Amino acid sequence: MGINDFRVIRPSFSEENYKYDLPITKKVVEFAFLKANSVLKEIKNRNYIIVSGDTEVFRSGRVFSKTSSRTEVGAYLKSLSGRKHFVYGGLCVMNTKGKISKRLVKTEVYFNRISCKELEDKTLINEGIGKSGGYAIQGLAGKFVKKIRGSYSNVVGLSISDLYSILKGFGFKN
Repeated sequence: MGINDFRVIRPSFSEENYKYDLPITKKVVEFAFLKANSVLKEIKNRNYIIVSGDTEVFRSGRVFSKTSSRTEVGAYLKSLSGRKHFVYGGLCVMNTKGKISKRLVKTEVYFNRISCKELEDKTLINEGIGKSGGYAIQGLAGKFVKKIRGSYSNVVGLSISDLYSILKGFGFKN
């Protein structure tokens, strides 16, 4: 987007310690806000715009959160094989003057069938560790994507077109 002057600040908000009973569509937006807000507390008195996001994969009433093991990646991919699922992205942009914009981005992803042999690919499985849904669309799992409806970059991690739209509302020009 032509942004060259930026800093990456890890939020102090921890998803693991947060108990929530929100629907997934509200949870991703709330987590994006809580991450941005935790950064805001660290950078008081500076003129910054903070961008934060959260992503979850959802199918048939089940949330496919970030994976923590190879076994979990394999199970996720097997469940998503040959089926449609949704990637929900929560996006929050705020500035240090109090302006806040939050948005939910929904992308439909359709997978082709993934064979048992393909699920034995160690590189594919390792690539999915730590990822919502157990895969990286920009990586090896991209070969299983039949089609998407919505923002590709949302599936990667953050909808660039939605972020750009919000930033324009904050006065961003490139």
